Amino acid sequence: MRASAPSNSSRPIVTPLRPYDLRCEHLATARGLNTPAPRLSWALEGEGRDRRQTAYRIIVRDRVGERFWDSGVVASGDSQLVPYGGPALPADAELSWTVTVWDEAGQASSPSAPAVIFTGLGAEDWRAQWIARYFVLPAGREVPADNPYDNRWQARPADYLRRDFRAEDVPVRATLYVTALGLYEVWLNGRRVGADVMAPGWTDYHTRVEYQVHDVTDLVHGGDNVLGAILGEGWYSGRVGHNQRRAGNHYGGRPALFCQLHLHFADGRTEIVASDGDWQTRQGPICYSDFLMGEMYDARLELAGWSERPGPLLGWQPVEAFMPDPQAPQLDAARVQPAREVASLPGQFSHHARNGAAIFDLGQNIAGYVELTVSAPADARFTLRHAEMLDGERELYVANLRHAVATDIFIAAGTGEETFKPRFTFHGFRYVELALPDGIGAEDVGLTGIAIQTDTPVTGTIETGHAMVNQLLSNIFWSQRDNFLAVPTDCPQRDERYGWTADAQVFWKTAGYFMDVSAFLTKWMLDIEDGQSPDGAFPDVAPTKPLNPYRLTAQPGAPGWGDAPIIMGWQHWLRYGDRGLLERYWPAFERWMAHIGEANPDFVRHNAVYNNYGDWLSVGAASDRTLVATAYWYHVSDLMAEMARVLGRPADAARYRETAGNIAAAFRNSFLLPDGRLLGDTQTAYLLALDFGIIDDPAQAAAAQRLVELITQADGHLQTGFLGVRHLCPVLSAIGRDDLAMDLLLKDTYPSWGFSIRHGATTIWERWDGWTPEKGFQSASMNSFNHYAYGAVGEWIWSRIAGIDASPEGPGYAVIRLAPLFDPRLSPLSAQYQTTRGTVASDWRFEGDEVVWTIIVPPNSKGSLRLPAGWRCPDHAAASWQVGSGQWTYRLVPA
Repeated sequence: MRASAPSNSSRPIVTPLRPYDLRCEHLATARGLNTPAPRLSWALEGEGRDRRQTAYRIIVRDRVGERFWDSGVVASGDSQLVPYGGPALPADAELSWTVTVWDEAGQASSPSAPAVIFTGLGAEDWRAQWIARYFVLPAGREVPADNPYDNRWQARPADYLRRDFRAEDVPVRATLYVTALGLYEVWLNGRRVGADVMAPGWTDYHTRVEYQVHDVTDLVHGGDNVLGAILGEGWYSGRVGHNQRRAGNHYGGRPALFCQLHLHFADGRTEIVASDGDWQTRQGPICYSDFLMGEMYDARLELAGWSERPGPLLGWQPVEAFMPDPQAPQLDAARVQPAREVASLPGQFSHHARNGAAIFDLGQNIAGYVELTVSAPADARFTLRHAEMLDGERELYVANLRHAVATDIFIAAGTGEETFKPRFTFHGFRYVELALPDGIGAEDVGLTGIAIQTDTPVTGTIETGHAMVNQLLSNIFWSQRDNFLAVPTDCPQRDERYGWTADAQVFWKTAGYFMDVSAFLTKWMLDIEDGQSPDGAFPDVAPTKPLNPYRLTAQPGAPGWGDAPIIMGWQHWLRYGDRGLLERYWPAFERWMAHIGEANPDFVRHNAVYNNYGDWLSVGAASDRTLVATAYWYHVSDLMAEMARVLGRPADAARYRETAGNIAAAFRNSFLLPDGRLLGDTQTAYLLALDFGIIDDPAQAAAAQRLVELITQADGHLQTGFLGVRHLCPVLSAIGRDDLAMDLLLKDTYPSWGFSIRHGATTIWERWDGWTPEKGFQSASMNSFNHYAYGAVGEWIWSRIAGIDASPEGPGYAVIRLAPLFDPRLSPLSAQYQTTRGTVASDWRFEGDEVVWTIIVPPNSKGSLRLPAGWRCPDHAAASWQVGSGQWTYRLVPA
């Protein structure tokens, strides 16, 4: 509702609220829109307690500051996902918006700092054509003739494209819309456009591709200009995945460019420079660049002035304008932040390998590449090999890379100090072996590791008084950083790098603490739906094509894998309060549920289980796969009932409640044995039954007791795989065994999180026994040292030890659960989490036998506090209570 500005009849006691962290469709800067009514959000901060917003006013302005829409003062506490309500947004516009809020006392804030929205282009606004170098089989070069572009992998050279254009006047605004089949880097008048890497990211290129928007006003000048691009193979035609019978060319055989440069002039004219047959192309110094093989760069072949010198240049040929097979993909604005360079780690010389090469150590396992700086004579060759580990003889351990060569080559031009940094490849590595030419030593080069990721904002920081736990938290963070590149991959180093759905769903709650993954899931959920088969099966991986390139439809998802979209959708609702995502994918969720249900009329999930992986990579006895599958079916049915309730679908909620009840009865009849144990008698079996709520007392109590017995029999160790690990510590806390959960967390003997840390891990390992002193390395066929799934314990550290959690009573952190666990071994603990509403914090420390606990609740939120067993607050008779926003400190004493 609209209202006049709230009155302020009394003198303010505290300063007004301050809106900040403005977002449009989950992005700080929306670079193109896919909806006519984008949703706007902001966070709040302000001193004092019980602060809340009572009204807001949104003003949208055009580029020159003219008011485009004014919401007026709206009496509302809403600050999340508020729909735009103004006139139709024009295409090809740059707008900015601000918000002013009023607090509980009627005080108005200052207008927020403005946030930018690029509206992007609609389907009718595109004039560009797909362009590429003419098609030369098999690898994008002429008949092999012992030239620099020959290589044994038939990896393509990068294509350089250019065209010049003339602007009679200096434009008042210039906007570039650009995408590619493959990867691109754009240049304008000799300067690189933007800082994105691996753009435009990975989608099912046969269905859709996302475009990026760049303001290039400052790069265009009056007179002659040159627009250029470099194209790499990337996910489109390069090697992706582990299928060596079809290692690449999953979507097509050559990368292609699609772009439009819009020039707006002071007199109202708009001119468009588009990709078309007038462009020219040639090959240059990037002799090949492939995700798995690496990149070779020959600086002697550099093209001087290629992106800044107008007029004809020697050796350039016309491009081909063409229609991609099987059809032109749909063009969508980018829904997610671009990938960028996010960290630099100087390499430290460690030692010389047997072959004389210098081995450098970054001190951290990363996904990215090396920036190499050298001064060398012409023709000097530098070869960089990458590895996560060293073997027992301190040589690079590369067997686990399988068919990934992970080798970059730089050939110097001899022009003084030169810098090489790959453009279209990345590796997973901590160690670099650098083969140097004669006369140059390790001390003569500069070597820096560059970490890249989709630039999801960091939202959470947490530090404890326990060094091993702090390293575990760092390992979790880095494995997320290293694998969240366009999609959440399993690993960044070997010949795989798929978006495995179960790996993601067990980790998703943890991921949301460390980084804002709202936009990331918005984009990836569409990738998953694009891979859904006509009969409703969600895929194992998304995008789907490289996993099984011979199938006409995607590989259907296994239990826990195909169920992932529903689980992640619910987590997204709890964390961000985004009802829109649930509404958008409800039909797809329903198709998946029908797919399972029709195949299993007896409510035991025997059928439609496909590559039924079970509790992947568990140790000890294997869990019964049908039990695990049926437990997951119950879980997603239960979540569907909850989603239906949220969406106002009571009939659907009742239907899914009935389905869940039938599955629970079938589960008990099929898997609950007469002696009270579950079939298979594994930790994971009991964890799923307890956490999903499939069984009731007395079976529930017996299952809890048996779980504790199994952990005790394992000498206090875990034995879970990917699907079970997420539930381990939360379930132990739920059954009153916080002590056992804490002991598991702090163990450093095999198998445990601390075991890998004790042996030098800086990321999460794929296998509990990826390396052991007794056996050395596990099978090289599958042994990643950068795999985030087992990092799912992070959600328990955040939600129970720090005690910060979302609540279904107020999704999106409108209500914040604050329920920490205190242990002197972890004291002091400090955790801050940037919710979409504002910052929440939980700090505690032991002072003698007492604990001092300080919390911060952001404005517009409430805190629901609960003390752990054995503690009381002298100021509160009960063990739980609610507070409003602000900072609150409590001194707690043993009960």
